[in-house]
Parts: sequence; C-alpha cells; structure tokens
Amino acid sequence: MKTKSLKTKKLLAILPEYACVGVCILMILLGLFRREIFFSSVNMLNILKQGAVLTILAIGMGFVLISGCIDLTVGINMAISALISVTFQEKIGAGGAVLLAVAVCVAISLLNMGIVYITKARAMEIMMLTFSLKMVYRGMAQAFSGNQSFRTTGCADWFLALGKGSTLGLPNLMWFMLITAVALGIVLSKMKFGRQVTLVGINPEASRLAGISVQKTRLVCFIISGLCAAVAGILLAARTGTIKALSGDNYEMDAVCGLVIGGYSMAGGFGSTWRAVVGVYAYTIMKNLMDLAGLDAYTQTIIQGVVLVGAVALDVYLRVKRAGGKSK
Repeated sequence: MKTKSLKTKKLLAILPEYACVGVCILMILLGLFRREIFFSSVNMLNILKQGAVLTILAIGMGFVLISGCIDLTVGINMAISALISVTFQEKIGAGGAVLLAVAVCVAISLLNMGIVYITKARAMEIMMLTFSLKMVYRGMAQAFSGNQSFRTTGCADWFLALGKGSTLGLPNLMWFMLITAVALGIVLSKMKFGRQVTLVGINPEASRLAGISVQKTRLVCFIISGLCAAVAGILLAARTGTIKALSGDNYEMDAVCGLVIGGYSMAGGFGSTWRAVVGVYAYTIMKNLMDLAGLDAYTQTIIQGVVLVGAVALDVYLRVKRAGGKSK
C-alpha cells in the first residue's frame, strides 16, 4: 500500500513536468492531417513569429502568476506600447519613442501594484482589480488614438527590422524571445530573487516570517511583466505594420492559456520560462490548426475556453492530490 502511494506521488510530481511537452507533441501530430500546409516553410515561420511575441508577454506575466497574483492589463499594456512606439517617432525619433513606450508600460505596472498594495487586495480581488484597470487603460488608449489605425510606413528602418528582419538566418523576433527566455529563466531558477518569487507564491505568510518582503517581491514581478509587455508591443508593431488601441485585446487571455497549458499553477508558486515557451507554442500551434481547418471565430473561442478549463481543472486536481486530498 505504501509502495503504491509512493508511486502515485512520484507520478504526480513528474506529470506537470511533461504534460506540456505532451500537449505540444500532440498538436504537431494533429498537424499531420494537413501536413502539406502545416509543415510548409511559410506556415512554420508564421508559427515561430506569432508565438515569439506572445511568449515574451507570457514570460513576464508568468512572474506575476508565480508570485500568487495575476495582471490582466498586460494585453492593453502591450497595445499602448505599440501605439507610443509608432505615433511618437515623428516627434522624438524612433529611439525616444521606444524608450517612452517602455517607461509608460513600467509606470502602468507600478500603478497596478500600487493600487493592489493600497487596497490590500488578494487573489480574486486582484483579478477583478486588474480587469477593471484594463477597461480604464483601454478607454484611455482609444481616446489617445481616436480609435484610429496607424501604419508603420514612416517608422525608422531599424525599428521595422525588429519585427521583419532576421539575423544569422533566424527571425529577429525569435532572437528577442530566446534572449528573454534565457535571461529571465536564469533569474527565476538560479538567482535568490527567483526562489523568493516561488516561495511568496506558495505561502506569502511563511515568506514574510522568513524575512522576505512579499510586496517588494511582487512589485519587481509587476515591473518585469511591464517590461515584457513593452517589448512585446514594440515587436508587434514592427511585425504587423498596422497598430491600433485594441491591437493587444485579449492577448492577456492567450498568455494565460499558454501558461496554464505549460503547467503554471493559477494558485501561484509553480512555473518556469521553458514551460511558458512550450505552453505558448502548443497554444499557437492549436490556433494555427484551427485556422487551417477553417473553423470560424466562435468555434475557436469555444475550443480555447474548453482547453483552458481542462488545464485549470488538471492544475486544481494535482494540487489537491499533492495536499493529500485537502483543498485550500
């Protein structure tokens, strides 16, 4: 009986480690049904580019999620970054516009965390608070842009190369994603701060008693999320060629889907950058397959919702099992 219990615990320990890889492999196998299109060089390159921007956004959001919070403003934050990086180039130059976009996104993240701190919001309250702030920022972005679309035709060449160029045969978008994943992966897994983020997500009170500043740790996580949203927005603008206030709409939910598929826990305390990469690309491949299958937007939304519910349900089940059958 004890041996069986031990085997079950070992299985529960390794399941999250390989579930996201299994999902990604499954998506690729499904692509065999449309292999002549799915495995074409054009489609593969499109998947790599689409996933790169979302992965950068998700990695930053993942820090907040691991710390036990959630920030639903990252999508509109990304859109604001894209808008500023394009519309301000004539006034302050491409370099100035990019720096301004980064500064504004970090300021928004600081404001978010400041409001969370002042209100002493927790869990569900943080989700509702950031969702409400998303509505505020969306309205401000629409007012700023006049709800118009802006083209990047007058932008600097080096700015456009960020999203459309390549280096050493690899799209620049991929280089940005890989650098972000490696750098923040080291921070999360090898540095003291990364361990503190995980501990805060697992048990904030115990972390506080151990001398860890919970609020300061979460503040840095929000800043990292803001920086990643800024970079993602700049790359999105450079890649698509057209940007508007709603360009980042629902990107936060795409990021959440990718993170949960990758094995991140919605309760906090569990996640890694490689999980974000694998999870987001599994999600990107799934969306690509639905497009190739000719599914309409409503059907795709339903499928995405079912996948997210299933991933969250698995996360809850595993947490309850690890806790010995007792839910928090």
